[in-house]
Amino acid sequence: MLKEYRQRPWRVFLTVFLITFCVVHFAFAAETELAGFTEERIREIKEAIEPVLKGQPVTDIPEEDRQLLFLAEMLYSDSFELFLRHGEYLADVKRDYTQAIPRLKRAYELKPKELSILEKLAVCHQALKQSASEVSCWETLRELLENDEDPEKRDLRQRVMVNLERMAKENAMMMRAGRRFIIYTPVDSAYTYVTHELIDDRLEEIYQQVTGDLACVPAYRTSILVLDPIKFEEVSPTSWAGGFASGGKSMTLPADSFPRSEPETRLPARKLLTHEFTHNIIFIMGGGKCPTWLNEGLAVFSEKKDDGFTEFKPYVPAPGEIMDIEELEKEFQEIRKLGKESLERVHKAYQMAGLYARFLVQNGTMAAPRQIINCLKNGMKMEEALQNVTDLSIRQFENDFKAWTVELASN
Repeated sequence: MLKEYRQRPWRVFLTVFLITFCVVHFAFAAETELAGFTEERIREIKEAIEPVLKGQPVTDIPEEDRQLLFLAEMLYSDSFELFLRHGEYLADVKRDYTQAIPRLKRAYELKPKELSILEKLAVCHQALKQSASEVSCWETLRELLENDEDPEKRDLRQRVMVNLERMAKENAMMMRAGRRFIIYTPVDSAYTYVTHELIDDRLEEIYQQVTGDLACVPAYRTSILVLDPIKFEEVSPTSWAGGFASGGKSMTLPADSFPRSEPETRLPARKLLTHEFTHNIIFIMGGGKCPTWLNEGLAVFSEKKDDGFTEFKPYVPAPGEIMDIEELEKEFQEIRKLGKESLERVHKAYQMAGLYARFLVQNGTMAAPRQIINCLKNGMKMEEALQNVTDLSIRQFENDFKAWTVELASN
């Protein structure tokens, strides 16, 4: 989708969609000197740039005073108008986009409801050919405007979609805006059929299952980025990944995971999409605080459910192969470093996580993981959250889990 995509496409959809702000703050006390300036010098700076502090354009002050804006930023690090007007001046008049960007970011940090700043940032990144950062701005705007029916923002909504489609075309991608998802697929004729695989009716089944189970409906459409196998392998976090989710906003999948099928059939790749979309929703629910074992476990549980949401026969490990939760969490960190030659070990970790999730759901319904994730989002540690929801310590939970697996194996 982006020129930088071919090397780093995941950056576009990483929690990431959010802009990183980096501004140095300085404390100011009237009775002391600041950065080597006397109080008299500080008064001179304030008097010179005061119109900008009140929201007037930088061009309203004499040109010889405009350099004082850089010094003023140390004195008024919380002035929205200063950072906005200075950023606009640097971008629109001086065409100094490199210096404009951090000032516009600071202004947006101070007033995140001022969406026009994001558009200005996108234009700056476009001028610098920073494609990943540019699309991050447009995608963030898309998310924020998704359900905003304000007629005054109609033109902005249209510009967002026009620019996303432009960037897709520039990078040999096709963009389609569905009901629940924004879908990007390769223009390459070998994979154009994927667009027809990901039709709304097929994706609706996945959407309803995951959002229904987790009782969480995103306020915006999720992006599905489909890359050809070579590009996917370049950006995949591990050599064995079949797909990966980026925060709550997107998932990235290889095009060869979509076999051709008839439109009236169910989507053959629904398990993969269900798994990754579950990660997206869990990120939204928990603010990124859900541990890997539970996150992956719920994704595995979700993908293994059949049409009727009935029981599925799980993998049951031998007693000596059962990992406790701490061991399983460490195992997920270890397998990230492994290659495709270790797929058996990878599969066992995922199967174990899925089994833990099934045990949790079977004993507490889907309300149990939902409540645990909510507790984690509110700052509880896993031990406390599990105790709060199941009335079991982690040790007792693990002991009950082991007894349950023995019972499963005997049936």
